[in-house]
Amino acid sequence: MPFASLNDCRLYYEMDGAGAPVVYVHGGFAGLDTVLRDLQPFDWSWERAFAAHFTFIAYDRRGCYRSSSPDSGYDLLQQAADLAGLLDHLGIPAAHVIGSSAGGPISVLFAAHYPQRVRSLVLVGTACDLFPAGEPGSDTVREHLAILARDSANAAFDQRPAEVEVTFSELWDEAEARARGTLNAYAARRQQWRERAVQLPRAQRVHYYQTELLSMQSYMQVDVCAYAATISRPCLVIHGSSDQMVPVADAAALAAAIPMAHFELIADGPHTLMALHDDARKRVIRFLQEER
Repeated sequence: MPFASLNDCRLYYEMDGAGAPVVYVHGGFAGLDTVLRDLQPFDWSWERAFAAHFTFIAYDRRGCYRSSSPDSGYDLLQQAADLAGLLDHLGIPAAHVIGSSAGGPISVLFAAHYPQRVRSLVLVGTACDLFPAGEPGSDTVREHLAILARDSANAAFDQRPAEVEVTFSELWDEAEARARGTLNAYAARRQQWRERAVQLPRAQRVHYYQTELLSMQSYMQVDVCAYAATISRPCLVIHGSSDQMVPVADAAALAAAIPMAHFELIADGPHTLMALHDDARKRVIRFLQEER
């Protein structure tokens, strides 16, 4: 299993295909759910559509899936530096970058800070502000960040919301699953994760509870749209009209902030467009081919 050791972290990655390099920055946060999955060597499925045309690179961000989980370093600039370090490790001077959901702001900061390393940028199901004030889930995260800052990780874990047995993503995932008609499958998967979680040592659960909170906090500390305004590379912002996690208007505002961005709305598209929507993948592939 390939790892790159950089910035006090071990990043898992896989690469397949030939041609211009395309790197995918996945969504989600550094929570326990990412390690409760059945983690085998990377399961290439939708990614094969990209590997048929490009050198496609997928990696696990710090604290997620197979990568190591340090206690710190979850700020967006550090995660952008992680991506730069991975490209250095692979000997790739510049790549097309696809940032999905929580990977979007990281990709924006990467394009702003390392413009010479970005051939083009694709932003999928994302926005400048993923935790808008007044949104119930976002406000819950802020409340528990305050507990973490005031007390301790153990105290914050003991006071976690009832609906957050494994991950804060539970605050949003159910609505997306309901919209996609996959609520039963989601409920079964969530129950499986909860059964696995209670078997883990408390220290491990507390650690991931803290890293997930710190990971989410990093998105609240940066004006992503200010960075977006400095991007000088061609950009496609693509969004599903049925996305239950990121409002369409927020994605459109992100596109408007980027000087060379084009916004495309996929009718009835879900939040996870790349994995679940063939037409969206084809549109992204066409864009990348045009920007070679």
